[in-house]
Amino acid sequence: MMPPWEHPDWYDLHDTTFTAGPEREPEHYRELVLSLPPLGADDHLVDVGAGTGKLTRLVASAYPELGRITLVEPNVQKIIRAERALAEALHRGSTRIKSITQGLGEGGLAIAPLATVVTVGSVLMPIMELRGGTLRDGIAWLDRALEELSAMLSPSGSLFLVETLGAPWARGGLDGPVRRLQLPELEERLYAAGLSSIECTYRFRDRVVIRAQPGDGEANATRVMMNVVLPPRG
Repeated sequence: MMPPWEHPDWYDLHDTTFTAGPEREPEHYRELVLSLPPLGADDHLVDVGAGTGKLTRLVASAYPELGRITLVEPNVQKIIRAERALAEALHRGSTRIKSITQGLGEGGLAIAPLATVVTVGSVLMPIMELRGGTLRDGIAWLDRALEELSAMLSPSGSLFLVETLGAPWARGGLDGPVRRLQLPELEERLYAAGLSSIECTYRFRDRVVIRAQPGDGEANATRVMMNVVLPPRG
């Protein structure tokens, strides 16, 4: 029997219910869309962890002349639902739509052509937590995932994340149980993955929208070494 969150209908009903609340979900995704640069026929949107396509449809509705969309989602049922809903929402055939049935952070996820915008809606922290293991294990997976996301971007591209952070009182060292990261910890992992110009464009309680761009890898490495924000032991 599949876990309930793998069922596309259950997923649509319950997504974000146990975080900031389903009544705020449209606000979070709308704020991400408002943070995007103008998109047109020359742009390529990659939605990673696309689910049933809710976030992609919002972007396509805001920018109907968007030239290319790639959906990345390991669940076959969800990606079929996303393709159908997106085709209905666009009402035209000029947008090129491609789907990749693959997970994030497992290696071999390549995007061509490189993306103008990569969106990741409520994916990184939930998967990190659901994978289990230690916090060290979780951060290792997160670093691989962020490196994959960084590699998808064109030199002038941008990464946009909607994430649900760890509670301010969450504690635990690297060898303790995995937990969600707080904002400074997540920002450091973004810098470590070669991203820069990191900005929190929106926050409500534990939910944030973060924007990042490709950066200077050497400068980022120096920054991370000088200003590491990793969980304390104990």
